[in-house]
Amino acid sequence: MFRFRLRAPFGGTKRPLVVCSALIALALAGPLEPPAARAQETETGDVTIELVDQPVSYDTDSNLNIKIRVSNQSPETLDGFALNLGRESRLTSRSDLQSSFESPPGLAIEALTRVVGQAIAPDESLVVTLDDPVAEVLAGDEGGIYPASINLLEEGGSTPLDSLTTHLMYYPDGAESQLNFVVAIPLNDVPSRGPDGGFVVDAADDRPTIEEAVGARGWLNRTVSELNRRGGRLRVGLAPTPRLVEEIADMSDGYRRGDEEVSEDSPEAQAASEVLEQIRQVLNIDGVQPLLVPYANPDLPSMAANGAAGHVATQITLAETLLSDVLDVDVDRSWLFPPGERTNADSLELMKLTSNVGEKTFFSESSLIEEANPPLGGCPIEGLTAACPVSVSTQAGETIGYRSDPGLQNRLSALARDDDDRLNLQRFFAETAMIREEQPSRTDRIVQVTLPSLWYPRPATIRTLYGGLTSAPWLRTVTPEEGLELGIDRIDRRVEDGTGEVPNEIDAFGYDVIEEAESTIESFNSVGPPVAMYQRLLRNTLVAESRNWWESEELATRGLSYARASAQEARSEMDKVSIEVSERITLTSRAEDIPVRVLNNAGYPVKVRFQLESPQFRFEDEQIQTFETGRTPLTIPVRAESSGFFRVTMALITPDGSEVIAESEPTVRSTEFNNVALTITIGALFFLIAFYLLRWYRRRNAPPAREPA
Repeated sequence: MFRFRLRAPFGGTKRPLVVCSALIALALAGPLEPPAARAQETETGDVTIELVDQPVSYDTDSNLNIKIRVSNQSPETLDGFALNLGRESRLTSRSDLQSSFESPPGLAIEALTRVVGQAIAPDESLVVTLDDPVAEVLAGDEGGIYPASINLLEEGGSTPLDSLTTHLMYYPDGAESQLNFVVAIPLNDVPSRGPDGGFVVDAADDRPTIEEAVGARGWLNRTVSELNRRGGRLRVGLAPTPRLVEEIADMSDGYRRGDEEVSEDSPEAQAASEVLEQIRQVLNIDGVQPLLVPYANPDLPSMAANGAAGHVATQITLAETLLSDVLDVDVDRSWLFPPGERTNADSLELMKLTSNVGEKTFFSESSLIEEANPPLGGCPIEGLTAACPVSVSTQAGETIGYRSDPGLQNRLSALARDDDDRLNLQRFFAETAMIREEQPSRTDRIVQVTLPSLWYPRPATIRTLYGGLTSAPWLRTVTPEEGLELGIDRIDRRVEDGTGEVPNEIDAFGYDVIEEAESTIESFNSVGPPVAMYQRLLRNTLVAESRNWWESEELATRGLSYARASAQEARSEMDKVSIEVSERITLTSRAEDIPVRVLNNAGYPVKVRFQLESPQFRFEDEQIQTFETGRTPLTIPVRAESSGFFRVTMALITPDGSEVIAESEPTVRSTEFNNVALTITIGALFFLIAFYLLRWYRRRNAPPAREPA
């Protein structure tokens, strides 16, 4: 008998329902015609059904326990409805399974139909639980995957309103062998700490804020809690993004949110501290392998191809340092989790040569070149799913690892893209079961998947996913390292040699903006700013490189603002240092000192070099000097080459010589003659003196004049 439990969606009390029982033998009779007036009351599409919950797998003693939500978006009350459930034949191939995802479901001959006399008002919904024993649907059938169609009909039982197809994984006696399964779990999110160090109030694109993520029912809190709860029974690779870890650690110590200061005793800071401790615990569980992720989750091929290659080593080194300092975890450098599983020959060589990482890694389908005639259509079984590790060779040597299964990745991507979490999750598990069913007796096969990177699952989805991975009788989860230790033969593949183009709808990501900002910040660092300020500004340029911004132009602009704002802040800090000098300066000797004052309003000592430029003066560059906060007098020794009025350019430059901090152009008057003029003047003076002395002498010694006769 088909049994139902009905639950009101908004906390209503359970009450007994009168459920009419009837079996529609569709093979023998056509559908019943409803009254014409009734058929017009509710149009198809106004009333829908949704899979709320379902066991991942069944055995002979299981009940269906399928929960269906019936929602009425029509303007009329739905006085009653009928549900039809039937299953089709056992699936025997992966292609047939994928076809069942796409083809519209129909009423199966084995269908069981019941009429539910519960009214649903407009804009209301009702959750119905189907409690029948699975044996009534799959009695006497062998184990395997069975499509199950659930159809919503009007009360008369003939007018279809909506339908869905789920899958029943039925293993009456368990599974004789298990499929080795590697799951990589990224803990990743769009950065929440802004360029100025404060946390943003509103998340981008209606995403949950980081405060919501670490809350009691937040996706991050529930994920690490579920992994902790399952101890070592679920064996996975965990890849926490170091930037996210850093932000959670900052929150736990108290943080700034907009204009508000949040203390370390606040509920939000306490929640962050608890999540941070849970991540530490998870990464130390036997069966959880920590995976190294570059600091801000950048796209490695794009960085290698767009002038940001020098940042690859910085991203990796900083990531390793943070995981060690904040989480007390020493990650295995031989394993690297590339964001988006995107690698190519250039990025692999760069990682190995600059950071000595990437000996083992993960590949997406697009990272490997599809051979026209590969040595095996699948591995290790030709023509079936590729279920073995891979090996690629570059100029830096061999790299081994896993290629994620594209079909399973599509199922997981649907989880992050669609609202039908439970249905998409059941399809994911159905496909894993079908891969095992291709060769049910073999144990030398291994498949790898990566959970979606920017995914914010609900608590029920998290619980079902990790519970299914732990208990599915056809799966045996292993860590990435354990999978390689099984000794399954690797297949040789060629890694992509592509240009590292950004694989999204953004025309061109501004790596040139990031490079220019990084240059300004490094120059600012030579001035000697506080270490924390420099680190924050430099890390902002690394955050700007994150592939988390690539989902939209709006996000990409926000990402580049980290670089632009940081460069502007560095320039603003340098603008706090200036030169004070008179507009007119008079030099009365050939060698003289020009008085200058250096004003430092930065609030910390700065190191600068003084520079003077003028063709009329000789000036020896001063050594790098440190100026404390306030005004500091400075004398600049110069030597005049000529007399006259001259414009002189005075500048304070960074010690590395790449940035002008302050500049002034006073007018200098030199009254000192040059050497030639001085010689002529002195010679003329001596000539005049000699002339008049001789004249005087002659007059004095001249003979007396004779008297006239």
